[in-house]
Amino acid sequence: MELKGVVLLMYVLAASANSIVKEATDNIAAVETVNSTSVVSTVGSARTEATVTLDNATSNQSPSTSVVSKQRENKLYNLIVARKFNEAVENTICLYGAGGCNIIERVIERLFDEGQSIVFDYSYKVSNVGARYIARSCFPAAIRIHESLVFAKVINKRDGYALTYSRRMDSDGDRRILGDRNTETRMDIIWRFVPYWLGDRLCFKMRPVRMAMFLKLGNTRDEDDDHTAYISDDHATNSHLWTIQPVKHNGELLFYIINREYDELLKFGQATEHDGYRIGYGHSTRDFNPNKFSWYIDVI
Repeated sequence: MELKGVVLLMYVLAASANSIVKEATDNIAAVETVNSTSVVSTVGSARTEATVTLDNATSNQSPSTSVVSKQRENKLYNLIVARKFNEAVENTICLYGAGGCNIIERVIERLFDEGQSIVFDYSYKVSNVGARYIARSCFPAAIRIHESLVFAKVINKRDGYALTYSRRMDSDGDRRILGDRNTETRMDIIWRFVPYWLGDRLCFKMRPVRMAMFLKLGNTRDEDDDHTAYISDDHATNSHLWTIQPVKHNGELLFYIINREYDELLKFGQATEHDGYRIGYGHSTRDFNPNKFSWYIDVI
């Protein structure tokens, strides 16, 4: 893309960001006190037990630099998985000020390796207290998608098709979600993730930057028991809310996109339409197979 085209695209994206609906409540649920060696946290619908054991230095010598670094890493990790975000953010700011960006990065990698969606909650909280400079220095771009000027292409792992939408409206005024094999950067396949803090965790509403319509799953199931995916003007239901869960697979950072209402994974069907597009659905079962149902979030 020529320089002039890139500048024009980013100008349009910035203008689009100003029109995006934002809504976030910031009520953090109380969490139970946890001890320093064992943390039990709930992430999505799964319960994860995270146990950290520190190597104790001998009583007659100071701990080595590597031991101190690991202790600091474990402390931040434990605060995050316990959902003690105020303390986690304060600790993050202190680490960054002391040159500890590498410690923050290691914690994020651990959360990725464990497939913990809480990494998005943590990133949102860090940015939300005015420490966005830390997120931009130490966090991967894919977990900063809550920021108003961050836009991304969403491309499925299995087929390499980009998330887009039909040009035609149905009788309800909705547009069907499609997969486009052309992943070249352009407005039709660029998405904005609008953050919503609900209860004690982050959800997203996803909208194309070209229009104020939001990704959802339809109300009815097809013959395969799947829900068809659409974008619609109305976005007041749980079927418009999505959680994102990271997965590391063969060295790649991928993501599951999960509908809050139906607890279904976003996917493309295998059949192509006459014009070469694939149809978007919510998969009928929770099959966490990264080869089939994971996505790249490609920040532009």
